[in-house]
Amino acid sequence: MNEIATGVRRLGDDAVNFFLIEGEAGLTLVDAGLPAHYRQLAALLGPRIRDIRAVLLTHAHIDHIGLAGRLHREIGADVHVHAGDAAMLARPVTANGRWKAERSLLPYALRRPAALRTPLHLATHGAFWSTTPVPASVAVVDGVLAVPGRPHVVVVPGHTAGSAAFHFPEHGVLCTGDALVTDDSIIGRRGPRIVCRAFTADSAAALRSLDALAGLDARLVLPGHGAPFAGSPAAAVAAAHAAGTA
Repeated sequence: MNEIATGVRRLGDDAVNFFLIEGEAGLTLVDAGLPAHYRQLAALLGPRIRDIRAVLLTHAHIDHIGLAGRLHREIGADVHVHAGDAAMLARPVTANGRWKAERSLLPYALRRPAALRTPLHLATHGAFWSTTPVPASVAVVDGVLAVPGRPHVVVVPGHTAGSAAFHFPEHGVLCTGDALVTDDSIIGRRGPRIVCRAFTADSAAALRSLDALAGLDARLVLPGHGAPFAGSPAAAVAAAHAAGTA
């Protein structure tokens, strides 16, 4: 729950990140963690939890949407997601169960049994039975969203069809979700990279999409998994290209 930049807090745990952005007109949540993270968010904000005006989803995988349905129902927060991932929100557990990556998790688990720690973590934090549907969503497109923090949306398909990044120029941060991470626990590698093929729909497209982030002005790159990258998006993208696919 550390404040990592003025008006920006990192929430979640060692496996999953989500971020709270403070704006003049309230709060914006970028991604929504796991259902078990509600206690953490409520403890941080107290009554101010009702100041969350919007939940921006970088994509609709189950480890990024855990609190979205609850915040929509209980406080009326608008949930924004790209149209390419919107259908997954109606039946999140079923949709994620049927979602197909480039490669099965099995080869990774056979080579590195520790790869199973992350799916187990998601299970013990309610991802597979406590994630609730989001009955309404707003399709995200390129441009500036009229929500606290006024983020610029950059569509970065590849990890999923509807992956998006959110650039907050006034805060100097770029939230990349799983389009660019700094820790891939499935393969046990750290540093800027795209997610391995077990959880990526199209690795070639994911690498190409990163070029849309390279020219953005930010001091911190905030990934869905791993520590914040203290450097420019251009440096993070260059490192990810060098890392390639796995």
